[in-house]
Amino acid sequence: MATIKDVAKASGYSVCTVSKALSGKGYIKDSTKEKILRVVDEIGYQPNHLAVSLKTGRTRAIALIVPDVMNVYFSRLQKYVDYYAGQFGYMVYLCNTNNSLEREKSYLRNLSEGRVDGVLITPCTPEHGHIRKLKQIGIPYVYMNRYFADEPEHCLPLNNEKGGYECVSYLAQKGFKRIGGIFQSFSNMSFPERFQGMKRALKEAGLALDESLCLFDMDDLDNAHEKIRTLLANPGRPEALFAANDMLALSVYQAAYECGLRIPDDLSVVGYDNSYLSDKVAPKLTSYYSPVRESAESAIRYLMAVLDERVPEKMSMLDGWLVEKGSVAEKRR
Repeated sequence: MATIKDVAKASGYSVCTVSKALSGKGYIKDSTKEKILRVVDEIGYQPNHLAVSLKTGRTRAIALIVPDVMNVYFSRLQKYVDYYAGQFGYMVYLCNTNNSLEREKSYLRNLSEGRVDGVLITPCTPEHGHIRKLKQIGIPYVYMNRYFADEPEHCLPLNNEKGGYECVSYLAQKGFKRIGGIFQSFSNMSFPERFQGMKRALKEAGLALDESLCLFDMDDLDNAHEKIRTLLANPGRPEALFAANDMLALSVYQAAYECGLRIPDDLSVVGYDNSYLSDKVAPKLTSYYSPVRESAESAIRYLMAVLDERVPEKMSMLDGWLVEKGSVAEKRR
């Protein structure tokens, strides 16, 4: 069985440096850490996590709690959290609340019993008093894509309002006036923020918000599809649609096909998240990139700093950007 000395010999670094790379404690260059981790994989070194846990009092595990694993945004978030946590020798437990507050509370009660060293969570509602209890037992945590004024130091928000604004401004600049929007439940704080951005963009463009062109509470995708098809079959349908995530945009594509509408000739569409789905439809979906990789890295670095008893860098709101593809046309004059 390979030992830490074998890793040191194979990588050309000291045992002390290898130990820093594996524990995440102490500073070493990223290139050095990457080389050491490659050697670890090559020779099959397995740290004795039980011994480490007994010595440090750590589990070497963190929890990622998300509201819906079926949402492709959260599958990408898990991928990047796994990657960055792994660089510090941590494993990640994925917990899916299925948009249930009670399930979210149950997970936290269970995890609070010393099962993890830290928690990354996207709460499914604005309620967060149960999450604040982690502070009392010394478990660091980060609110992903959420902002709470009473706990700003724990929040890593994404600029959803700006994202909604840029998506709808783009449609207005293309000459569209009948612009609709499709949103999931506003209990998810991201969607009212994106809706606020939509309203600001319409106001700046001199356009009135027509809520008859909008659909809300589209959490059930099967039901959402039927409502989108009804909207598009209406003679007064939108000329362009802002879908507040790419999964909803996919339903727009399907409903448009069933209604005999061509994208972008008859209907222009902008999505949100720029997920892999945006490249799997024809034409490719213009979509707003939500900085999922950047948020995963920032959140993990925050947790590691707290666990190492260092002062963490302040987490700042992250901006995304619009990725233009083929789903939006210039309006014919």
